[in-house]
Amino acid sequence: MKRIDAASSGDVQEEAIFAAQIEGVNLILTRVDGQVYAVENKCAHLGLSMARGTMTGATLKCPWHGSTFDVCSGKNLDWVNGFVGVPMPRWTHSLIALGKEPTGLRTFETTEEAGRVFVTI
Repeated sequence: MKRIDAASSGDVQEEAIFAAQIEGVNLILTRVDGQVYAVENKCAHLGLSMARGTMTGATLKCPWHGSTFDVCSGKNLDWVNGFVGVPMPRWTHSLIALGKEPTGLRTFETTEEAGRVFVTI
């Protein structure tokens, strides 16, 4: 595993998404209660980018199908429930899921030193 300089501390804000590519891995960096977290920028449902998603506290919402994830643990909180940002009726959720089971996001260890954010890949 490699520890990589990923961003300036100032680039990673509370409840904001900072997308970066490090060593060929697309990441989302965000700050929750002052701590920086990193998850793979790839929705567990279809592998699409989540850089246009939204952050609320520690929850990242996928812009494509509404799945939500805890960025601190990577845990899935709510599996697909919409289509391109539009909430859909509950009966459609299993259709939108395309038979895929709820899955979490890959997380990465982060550290902050001297105004820089480091991610272990």
